[in-house]
Amino acid sequence: MKFTQPAAAREINRLRVLNLLLEVKEYSRAEIARHLKLNKPSTSEIVEQLIKDGLVAEAGKRETAAGRRPVAITLIPDAAFVLGVDMGSRNTSIALADLEGNILRFERFPTTAQPEVKELCSSVIRIIRKMSKLATSPILGVVVALDGVLSDDKRTLIRNEHWDWNDIPLAAIIERNTELPTLLAHNVEAMVFAERRIAHEEEENFFFVNWGEHIKSALVSKNSITGGDTQFGHLVVSPTGLCRCGKIGCLESQAAGWALSERHGGKTVKQLCLEPNLMIEDDLRQAAQAMGMALVAASAITGCNKIILGGGLANLGQEYLSYLKDYYKEHSNREKIQIECSELGEKQTLLGSIALALDWWMFKSSLLEVIQGQGK
Repeated sequence: MKFTQPAAAREINRLRVLNLLLEVKEYSRAEIARHLKLNKPSTSEIVEQLIKDGLVAEAGKRETAAGRRPVAITLIPDAAFVLGVDMGSRNTSIALADLEGNILRFERFPTTAQPEVKELCSSVIRIIRKMSKLATSPILGVVVALDGVLSDDKRTLIRNEHWDWNDIPLAAIIERNTELPTLLAHNVEAMVFAERRIAHEEEENFFFVNWGEHIKSALVSKNSITGGDTQFGHLVVSPTGLCRCGKIGCLESQAAGWALSERHGGKTVKQLCLEPNLMIEDDLRQAAQAMGMALVAASAITGCNKIILGGGLANLGQEYLSYLKDYYKEHSNREKIQIECSELGEKQTLLGSIALALDWWMFKSSLLEVIQGQGK
């Protein structure tokens, strides 16, 4: 598409108006034109078409500093819906959300250690169908976030090393049984997108770690994930500890949720944190220190401006995170780099899948960023 063509320019400006109303909630036509530097006739034409499409509405008049009362335009949150799915190692979560990303329905069920494709997909499809019946407006699409290597068209799970799933046409399976457009996203991609869109992370260059049942990472540069799978979880940090990959001393063997659980009778990390046991407390401190050691290496190699920790173990508690940060500061020559835990909590991947669905099927804010970058 040539963005200089009139039709393309109109579509771009339509998306800019939608994204602005998503951000500011309500604006008059004149404010929209002024903010986006559009002429008033073009703005009015776009707004009228969005009203006809049922996506925005006139919300009445409001006062201004000049005393005039322009008509406010606002996004209609329930004009359409999306579905987000987080296929996690321990739990699978599904949510129905409106155009503002508000979760209207939520369900979660345990994921077995080695789920069968048919069984897990059937459970997800059943819940999607149930939620679809509750939607009062069209559902734009479904995004399924999960670990693994995905095809370029985001339709096929090529490999999931933890479940022994290979070449699964997951999007097509869900699409065929729900009649809803479906795409796949890597769980770290979803988490990073949530960090930027929902937590409003301003730093453009940061290193993100999903510290949960497994350990994955992503380097974000100029607001985009760069490179492929970093294998950060298999960085060697210890002379002992058998990893599931078959190697000795990987970060996962020291600090991943599965490793901690195996060492303490199958208990979850949340259960371990609540148990007053000196051996458990020492192991959690060692896990935090191992993560600190790995972050020293990651920071030195990537040159990132910030480190953000997400996932269940990012919520270990301040005591354990202090061990991590202290180790990092003591051993890194980039000790001033800020290490933060994501504020989005355990639903971060799910929130990211919702945000991606809204981006891919409605707002296309990522596309706008690319276009704006080309114009610089």
